[in-house]
Amino acid sequence: MNIFKMIISNIQIKNKKEIMKFVSKHKSKDHNLIENGSSTYDSHNLKNEKVLSNICKTFLKLTNDKFEILELWFNKYRKGGYVKPHNHLPVNGDIKNKYLTGVYYFKNPKSSGKLIINKKEIEVKEDDFVVFNIDDTHYTTKNLSNQNKIIFSVNMKTNELI
Repeated sequence: MNIFKMIISNIQIKNKKEIMKFVSKHKSKDHNLIENGSSTYDSHNLKNEKVLSNICKTFLKLTNDKFEILELWFNKYRKGGYVKPHNHLPVNGDIKNKYLTGVYYFKNPKSSGKLIINKKEIEVKEDDFVVFNIDDTHYTTKNLSNQNKIIFSVNMKTNELI
């Protein structure tokens, strides 16, 4: 049910040093979709963290403020790390509302893996925001860099009926 054209936008977030301190202090844990990395998905919804408000505002701006953020989390990928194919379909069966998901490439070292959405490689770089349909299957290739890759992900909903 593709309802939305993908958006890719490169936007500088002003408080990246503060966000990096937050990420360094915030505990992430193993997740069944992530190999050689960790996530805050199952442990913390970060949407109300003040230090991350610029990230949330940017996602909302990309949707013309027609969506609300349901969840925000970050993933870290060490060398060899990647996320397995998946989508973010709503588990409660709600198909009357529009849902989107998104990724912000906070730290994206060279050779840290590519984003694949619906079997199509998407060219992304550090500071890119990508917003796409929640039912699109996506994954990443392996992080071949010696540096950690760090992304923030979001799920969003609007009450506009399809």
